[in-house]
Amino acid sequence: MNTVNSSTGFSPFQLKTGHSPRFVPPFSDVSLVDDTSDETAHAAKLFTRLETDVMEAQDNLFLAKVNQAALTNHLRSEEISYAVGDKVLLSTFHRQQDYMQQGDNRVAKFMVCYDEPYNILHTYPEFSAYILDLPASTNIFPTFHASLLKPWCKNNASLFPSCQHSQPGPIITDDGAEEWEVESVIDHRPRGRGF
Repeated sequence: MNTVNSSTGFSPFQLKTGHSPRFVPPFSDVSLVDDTSDETAHAAKLFTRLETDVMEAQDNLFLAKVNQAALTNHLRSEEISYAVGDKVLLSTFHRQQDYMQQGDNRVAKFMVCYDEPYNILHTYPEFSAYILDLPASTNIFPTFHASLLKPWCKNNASLFPSCQHSQPGPIITDDGAEEWEVESVIDHRPRGRGF
C-alpha cells in the first residue's frame, strides 16, 4: 500500500489520499479549534495535487507500456504477407507423430521440414492466418498461422543447374521395346552396414 510502484512512480496511498502516510506521529499537539477559513483553499489545493499526481501516473504508465513494447518487439522480424493464389510450403512440425506412426523404421529427424507447395485460398492478415488448398485425403483443418508457412520459390535451372532433376529414360528390353514401369526390384546394393 505504501510501496512506490515502479511503473507509476507513486504509491497507491498517495494516489488515493494526495499524500504519503506518516510513519512517526506528529510531535506537536493537534489543534482542536475548527478553522473553517482555509478549508476551501485547502480542499482545492488537495484536489489539484491529486489530479496532478494521477495525470503524472498515467503518463508514467504510458511510458512504461511504450518501453515494454519496444523491448519486446526489437527482436521480432517483419512478418511475410501472402496473397490469394500464392504458393507456400507448410511446416511439418506438428505432424511428426503421424509420420512416425506410418512405419517402424521412421525417425523424426529424417522427416522433411516443409511439405509440398500449396495454394492459398483465403487470407486473414489481421490474424496472420491463411487457408490453404489441402488435398481431401488429409484430415487437417486448412487454416494455418503465418509462422508455419514459408514462401515457395521455383528452382531456377539456369542459376542452379545441379539442382535440376533429370527424368530417366525408358528401359529398353531385349526385344527392343521401351518399358516405362518397374515390375519388381531384382537386387540392390547394400550401403553402410548392410542396410
